[in-house]
Amino acid sequence: MGGHDVLPALAALAVDPAPLARRLIVADTSFTFRALCAADTAALTTFLAGLGDDSRRFWHGHTDHAGEAAGWIEAIGRYDKLRLVVHQPDRTDRLDAVVDLSFSLPAEFELHRYAGYGITLDPGRTVRFGPCVADAWHGRGLAGALLPPTWQAVRLLGRDRVVLFGGVHADNHRARRFYRRCGFTEAGTFTTSAGPSVDMVLDLS
Repeated sequence: MGGHDVLPALAALAVDPAPLARRLIVADTSFTFRALCAADTAALTTFLAGLGDDSRRFWHGHTDHAGEAAGWIEAIGRYDKLRLVVHQPDRTDRLDAVVDLSFSLPAEFELHRYAGYGITLDPGRTVRFGPCVADAWHGRGLAGALLPPTWQAVRLLGRDRVVLFGGVHADNHRARRFYRRCGFTEAGTFTTSAGPSVDMVLDLS
């Protein structure tokens, strides 16, 4: 449900992504934060292929990295998706983090689960959020640094509530601690074929 209201804005950002671009400094390293663009196909493929076993298990588990990257590129400005990337300014061939934002809420997934916790999600206010940081930058502050500009993008597109895309694996304790530090609260638990997971939600001020 939802998502159609942001399509014109997403199409406009595909033409001119400048409103989303930011500069980040993490561990004395400069990064560019921006929207995914068509020129990123090879870099995104390499990023997906380079994820370690834990990152792949906790995030996207696809094995066709080139196909997944091509699908993301093809979706730019056309669907209810906004993908953001982080890289060092002189290394556009190497992505250090990506963020997957989805502006639709499938009724059989998040809407249903959160209703079971006594929480009503408004599709017009809510975005699903799925970040992934390259293994080399785990624990070095990049994940936290990309949140403020991501929330700016979320607000720009008229949302003020964030839920984790597909929740977080219950045994991913590091991620759960990170999200709690960043203001998320645990809404409830559910079980999939991959095991127990936790839904987490953040209301932006």
